[in-house]
Amino acid sequence: MEDMNNNVVTGGADGAGSAAETKTYTQEEVLQLIQSEADKRVSQALKTQKKKYEKELGLAKLDDEQREKAEKDNRIAELEEQLAQFQIERNRSELKSVLSSRGLSAEFADILNISDDIEESQANIDKLDKLFKAAVKLEVEKRIAGNIPKGNGVNAAEITKDSAKKMSVAELAKLKRTNPELYNNLYN
Repeated sequence: MEDMNNNVVTGGADGAGSAAETKTYTQEEVLQLIQSEADKRVSQALKTQKKKYEKELGLAKLDDEQREKAEKDNRIAELEEQLAQFQIERNRSELKSVLSSRGLSAEFADILNISDDIEESQANIDKLDKLFKAAVKLEVEKRIAGNIPKGNGVNAAEITKDSAKKMSVAELAKLKRTNPELYNNLYN
């Protein structure tokens, strides 16, 4: 087989405003990626089928009354699991709105460990909020301390008659407002 190149371009959602990254794959690499994804899906399907088969095998060994009871128990367990998942998703949705109202990204909800206990999840958000804001504050203070802003580049001691002649009218007006004594020394 001959090698064929496939280009994948990643960038911003609209494709503009960010530098695009290009990665070239050979046909063999593309086939490996596809095979890997297919293997994952087949393994997952096999696990599901195995679990289902084991349940049915266990039920087949029971008499009618026991099988009926076991089927009801299995159904109750499935419904409880679905209810727990629903509760977690509801909590995730509620926590996303809480995060947004606190000025944090709702995407943090995907990082946090969200359980069916809303109070525990709220405590996790409180911790995240404190840590995040402390980290931002520390970084801002560090940057402010490191970069002392310089003025417009013109120091009053550096202004001479020659440099004043090169200034625009707006700069001269500003100099007259901010430092009238220097302005009078230069022009009187």
